[in-house]
Amino acid sequence: MISEPPHHGLLPVDRAVDIVLEAAFELRDNKVGATVRSVSIWEASGMVLAQDIVADRDLPSFDKSMMDGFALRTADLDGDQTLTIVGEIAAGGPAPRALQPGEAMAIMTGAQVPDGADAVQIVELSERDGDQLRLRAKVAPGANITRAGGQARAGDVVVAKGRVIEALTAGVLGTFGATSIPVYRRPRVTVLATGNELVNIEATPGPGQIRDSNRKTLMALLDSEWCRVVDGGIVLDERAALRRAIAEGRDSDVLVLSGGVSAGAYDLVHDCLVSEGCEILFHQISIKPGKPVLFGRMGQTLVFGLPGNPVSAFVTAVLLLAPAVRVLGHRPEHRSWYLPVPLAGTLPPTGKRTTFHPGDLVRDPATEQLSVRPLPWDGSADHIGFSLGNVLIRRDAGLAQAEPGELMRVVLPHALATW
Repeated sequence: MISEPPHHGLLPVDRAVDIVLEAAFELRDNKVGATVRSVSIWEASGMVLAQDIVADRDLPSFDKSMMDGFALRTADLDGDQTLTIVGEIAAGGPAPRALQPGEAMAIMTGAQVPDGADAVQIVELSERDGDQLRLRAKVAPGANITRAGGQARAGDVVVAKGRVIEALTAGVLGTFGATSIPVYRRPRVTVLATGNELVNIEATPGPGQIRDSNRKTLMALLDSEWCRVVDGGIVLDERAALRRAIAEGRDSDVLVLSGGVSAGAYDLVHDCLVSEGCEILFHQISIKPGKPVLFGRMGQTLVFGLPGNPVSAFVTAVLLLAPAVRVLGHRPEHRSWYLPVPLAGTLPPTGKRTTFHPGDLVRDPATEQLSVRPLPWDGSADHIGFSLGNVLIRRDAGLAQAEPGELMRVVLPHALATW
C-alpha cells in the first residue's frame, strides 16, 4: 500500500517510477475478476505462462543416440578387437534386439540404443568392411548416448510460471503435449488525446489545427508491450466531454490521456480526474522533457496524464507507462533497462532536472564496440528528430558538459529481456 501523501511538487524521476510500480503491483495483486485464460499453443507466442508446465513423460523416453555411428559394448573393446555388425537402427523405431558380446549395430542420430550397448562410436572414428567393424579410437562408456530421463523426468517442471512463451519455450511445450496453455490476460489500456487543436491523422488540418500523432505513438508503444489497446479518440477541452471520457475509461486496467496536464486555462485533465474520483499520486516530476506528467489511480484503474508535446509524451510513456503495463501483464522484466555506453560526441551541461536526449546506439564494424551518438533535436515538440534515434540518453541534474568517451546511461525504449 502506498502510504506517503500525494506529491504535487517536482518529484525525482526514480521515485516516480517506484510509485508507479508499487501502485501497479498493488492493483495486479488485488485485481477482481479472472486474470488467466487458456489459449491454444498455436496462439500462445509472446504471452506469459500462468502456471508451471510439467513433463508428461521422461525425455527422452528411451536411451537415445546423439550421433550417427555404431552402438556397441565397451567391454568388448579390450585389445584390437573387430566387432560384427548385426543390424541397423533408424530413428523412429525400436532396436531389433539386444546386443550380444562381440556385436555392434549401425545407429542413426535420435535412434533407440539397443539393450546391452553402453556407448556409440561416431562414424568418423570407425572403419566398416562389410559386416566387420574396427574402431580408430577408443570410446568411453556412455559416450554419445542420452539416457532415458536425462533431460527431464515425468513430473518435472519444464517451463516455469511467469516465463514468456518465445520460440524455444513454445517448442518445449509442444514436446510435452501441452496444447492448451494457461496464460495471463494482457492488460487493457484506453488511450485518448485531448485538445481543441487536434484532428485525426486521416483529416486535413485547418487553420491552427494539427494532426494527433500522440495517440498513434502511444498505441504503437503499448502494442509492442503486449497490451490490448482501446482507441479512446480525441476529446475536446471541455469539462463535460473530458469527464465522460474519463468515466468510460474506468473499464480498462489503465487509462492514458495526453495533453491538458499543464497549468494553462484549458488544461482541465487534473481537475476532471479528481472530480471523477481519481486519487492523484503525483503531478509534475523533475524531468526534461515531460515535467507536467500526472499519475493516479481510480478504483481498479491506473491513470496516466501525459504531456501534449509528442516527445514529452513518448519519454514519460517509456519511463513510467511501459513499466506499469509490464507489471500488470506479469512480464518477467518490468523496469526499463539502462546500459552504460561510451559517448560518441558531446552533450551540453544539464540544468535542475534529469534530462533525456535522443541517441543512436551504433556498433563499430571493426571493433564491434558499442557507442551512443547524440542526435540534435529542437525541443519537446520535435518528435521527428527524436524518431531518428533508438535509445534515450539519461543525464542527471547539475552535470557538466559530457565529452567523447564518457560513459552514458542509455535506456532502451522496450524491455530487453523477454525470456
